[in-house]
Amino acid sequence: MQSIGQTPLGQQVYDRIAKALLTGQMRPNDKLTIRGLAEQLGVSSTPVRDAVKQMTHDEVLEMRSSKDVRVPVLTERSYLEILDIRLSLEGLAAERAAEQATQTQIRDLQRLLDRNDKALSRRHWGLATEGNQEFHLALSTIAGMPHLQKILRGLWLQMGPLIACYYDTEPAGLNLHHAQLLDAMLRRDPDAARQAMQADIASAKAAMLTQIAQLRAQHFDGAAA
Repeated sequence: MQSIGQTPLGQQVYDRIAKALLTGQMRPNDKLTIRGLAEQLGVSSTPVRDAVKQMTHDEVLEMRSSKDVRVPVLTERSYLEILDIRLSLEGLAAERAAEQATQTQIRDLQRLLDRNDKALSRRHWGLATEGNQEFHLALSTIAGMPHLQKILRGLWLQMGPLIACYYDTEPAGLNLHHAQLLDAMLRRDPDAARQAMQADIASAKAAMLTQIAQLRAQHFDGAAA
């Protein structure tokens, strides 16, 4: 992670850890320490401890003891619950965005998609996962739904490390449904936009469940050792 500068520190520390989770710098079951994070970020332990405390409260991190903070391994049940919520809420965001988007906003989304295509072609998986999240969350911004975006950001933080593992498998067609969604927005077709977003989210389901099974097997093997 990059070192951070001057105050205000609390939100910056939270945001830096969040970015590390979303871009695959931190993976499920990684062990973290307050001191180690503080050294990486170039800050004292206090703002890091506060950020970690908030993230454990938000179920983004898991504190097993005062010296053992982990990136959680999602259970299958938790993943499926988050999947259902995302299908509903991100589908709504896509629908509303298709109804309200300006031409400038659509062009901005296209530039974001082009940038993500370039990251994928160069196998820059961290940039690709970050760009994927930006694309998804941009829709709730375009839809004018800040409360919805806040909810989705929390879900994405929980999902980020798992999505990074999914990108490691180099799945094909990662931006296919995004392109379909943009086309629906250009046509002012909210139903098609919702369907494209829901298809995008659902397309990774089988691979995500496989990832979870493998990660949880590693987790329990490590605990037994």
